[in-house]
Amino acid sequence: MKTSPQNVSITRQKALNELSQQLNIPVKDFSLLNQALTHSSYALENSYVSDNERIEFFGDAVFKFVVSEYLFKNFPSLDEGELTQIRSVLVSAKFLEKVANIMHLNKYILVGNGIPMKPSILARAMEAILGAIYLDSGFEHVSRFIETNFCVHAQELSLDEIKDNYKAKLQELTQAKAQGVPCYKVLSTEGPAHAPYFEVSVSIGSKTIAKGSGQSKKKAEQAAAKEALHKLTNR
Repeated sequence: MKTSPQNVSITRQKALNELSQQLNIPVKDFSLLNQALTHSSYALENSYVSDNERIEFFGDAVFKFVVSEYLFKNFPSLDEGELTQIRSVLVSAKFLEKVANIMHLNKYILVGNGIPMKPSILARAMEAILGAIYLDSGFEHVSRFIETNFCVHAQELSLDEIKDNYKAKLQELTQAKAQGVPCYKVLSTEGPAHAPYFEVSVSIGSKTIAKGSGQSKKKAEQAAAKEALHKLTNR
């Protein structure tokens, strides 16, 4: 999984050392951190380096384990469903991207010519860094890093908002029943531009299950999902 040390130039090592100090992580093998920050598009253009996909796969598993353990130990009053929903927020691509932007990872990620720095590239590089920290320094260091940069936000997440995430609950239900992912469609928009009112439908497969309305598309979708859940669970 490692790249050979000679593949990391002195200039690149200086940049990676700057990053490691910023992230407060020890680095013994710069080739691992370099690989974690190497997108597949760059590796295709430079055959002497390996991309971060394997380390990302490993980092994803480490990430979910550490977050799960942290939530289990620190939120004893929450049930399995509530813990799962909080974890889904913390390990989401959106949250990974948020932390990656705070750390300015875009300055250090290697991408191919003409490849834009997409949110998915940032999120995957963040996961790959977690894998690299574990492989280079061990579980204790990666656990501390994840708790400091991710788990610390668990308390501030609104449990009420998570509990009322009807879209997530509906998707869990339909996927459990092998019915696919719910599809939302805006049916109408009324009111002035500064205060629009949306009506949205939700479909499963080709069948419209329910409709909902609200002062934003997000609220309308949640209302539609809530009504769909009510219909599907009370049949």
